[in-house]
Amino acid sequence: QRMLPTIPVDSFDFHCRRNEFSRWLRAQSLYTIAAKIKDLQIPTHGTAPEVQSQLIQIIRDYRAERTKGVIAQFSPQNYDETLFFSRIGGGSLGGKGRGLAFIDMVLRSAKIPQKYPDVYLSIPRTVVVTTDQFTRFIEENSLKEITTSDMSDQTLLKIFLSKPLSEDLIENLKQIVATISQPICVRSSSLLEDSHYQPYAGVYMTCMIPNRGSDEVRLKELCDAVRSIWASTYFCGAKEYSRATDHLHEDEKMAVIIQQVIGSQHGSYWYPNASGVARSLNYYPLGGEKPENGVGLVSFGFGKAVVDAGSALRFSPTFPQRPAHYLGGNQSSSQRTFYALSMEDGFDPTGERGLENLLLLDLSEAEQHPEALRYVASTWDMNSSAFSEAVSAEGMKVITFNGILKYNAFPLAAIIRDVLHMGSLAMGRPVEIEFAVNLNRKAPKKPEFSLLQIRPIAIGSEERDVAISDEEKEAAVVQSSVVMGNGKIEGISDFIHLKVDSFDASKMPDMAGELEQLNTRMVLEERDYILLVAGRLGSSDPWLGIPVAWSQISRAKVIIETGLKDFQVEPSQGTHFFQNMTSLGAIYFTINPSYRSGNLELSRLSEMEVVGQTDHFVHVRSDRPFTIKANGFKGEGVIIP
Repeated sequence: QRMLPTIPVDSFDFHCRRNEFSRWLRAQSLYTIAAKIKDLQIPTHGTAPEVQSQLIQIIRDYRAERTKGVIAQFSPQNYDETLFFSRIGGGSLGGKGRGLAFIDMVLRSAKIPQKYPDVYLSIPRTVVVTTDQFTRFIEENSLKEITTSDMSDQTLLKIFLSKPLSEDLIENLKQIVATISQPICVRSSSLLEDSHYQPYAGVYMTCMIPNRGSDEVRLKELCDAVRSIWASTYFCGAKEYSRATDHLHEDEKMAVIIQQVIGSQHGSYWYPNASGVARSLNYYPLGGEKPENGVGLVSFGFGKAVVDAGSALRFSPTFPQRPAHYLGGNQSSSQRTFYALSMEDGFDPTGERGLENLLLLDLSEAEQHPEALRYVASTWDMNSSAFSEAVSAEGMKVITFNGILKYNAFPLAAIIRDVLHMGSLAMGRPVEIEFAVNLNRKAPKKPEFSLLQIRPIAIGSEERDVAISDEEKEAAVVQSSVVMGNGKIEGISDFIHLKVDSFDASKMPDMAGELEQLNTRMVLEERDYILLVAGRLGSSDPWLGIPVAWSQISRAKVIIETGLKDFQVEPSQGTHFFQNMTSLGAIYFTINPSYRSGNLELSRLSEMEVVGQTDHFVHVRSDRPFTIKANGFKGEGVIIP
């Protein structure tokens, strides 16, 4: 492959017409690739330079395919675009790294890519900087004492950024920058991340780098990103999560995943056509679905819209042609913004955009690039009051994914179904995946489905099936037919609930601060509690729910999301916030009296002792503990005083 570009055109023409490249490969026992190039002829397949380029591409693809499912030791001398998964160092790959290596291996052995020959199905090109490099950085820069201090995240980050990386690691990162020309994503992969019982989903950071500019600039940005991920190991949120899960945070070690970013450039921005999460187990089955049918959440642009903002389309991988549901509740809440990476700006970990470095853009930006919206958006025709699937048609563009889900222009649902099934079998438990889709891939021109992550859905030691009697439903102060979680919780006497009668959606940001204040008291008293809110908890959009971080409600073991008469929002299962709450054994109740999906008797709570209140919340305490029961497979639950 290295020598072919150096061969003079006349010489290449001479040997190619005599089929000597194919014969030489056969003589080296490389029969598969020899057969592939045997029919590559001049002038049938183009001029000598054109055929020469095709031959190089065939060899490159062959080498890349051979390395899939294999973890290679990184070498600056041998690293090129054909190596899909390699490691720098001899330590652990971390949780995410192990998950990626696992699914890469299983994809090959299960032969799922062969089932979809018209789709480029793989994990992104990946290099893992293992945990021993992290330990070395901490020790060589005498950072151990700093990591146990209570300094702010920004102060800690600046200290980490000021420390040098080892010379051999810098040499390795130089080769990565020289090989990868498209944007780079640098992700955390801690020892505890994505473990089977308490996955640290979204606790650590991700850095997005446009990878533009001189080699020196690109290398500096990559080095800064690696240091930033290491610093995030000791951010306040990560420490708080470790305390809640009874882990010694001092024992945590961090590997770093360096990946190509899936997507294409449209104007000044880079983003995928679709991204999202899918779960093999769905505790919110609708219209004849079963929990084992699974559930998918997909959005346009980067998946931050799903895992942080909760802005996505919910669909069934088993029944993709059934109408998908907007998480906001109806068509008026369809996705109007999306996350993208600016290709004109660099990466500044201490800047306004933070480590993720993504911009929230209006959908009108994507409308200037119809190829980005093909199969993803539909056009609303005001005259006929119906959707047209032609993106070029006049009218408002609405993200529906009809082309993909309803008309199967890209087999997204089928691939997700197969991957979830394969992952569940291989892990021996239900799984969740994160994925991205690029329909505008340039070389080769195949649409791309990329698996970004696989992790087990957190399952504790609770009973699989909790029976709830009619008598218990009658006695309940809270009863719901839409419940996420499975098991029985006893010993909680505290209930913090929204002042429903005076609810004002514009005050959501204020409510976040009030919840933090109430939670701080519960942390000091080491008491768990039940929390009732309106809308989608943890949403970054304050008009959809209270924008809290997990650490602000860390002692809440039961979450109740309720709809109100003039405030209806569907629950979201896609957020990192949600994943962490359920992984800690928390149970989610959704109540929506308008749709008869539950019942709430706040009047009975008013009879209990009031131990505190804020402008928008009341904290009551029962003289005896509540009994909380949730049957996830039947989707029902009760809270009995």
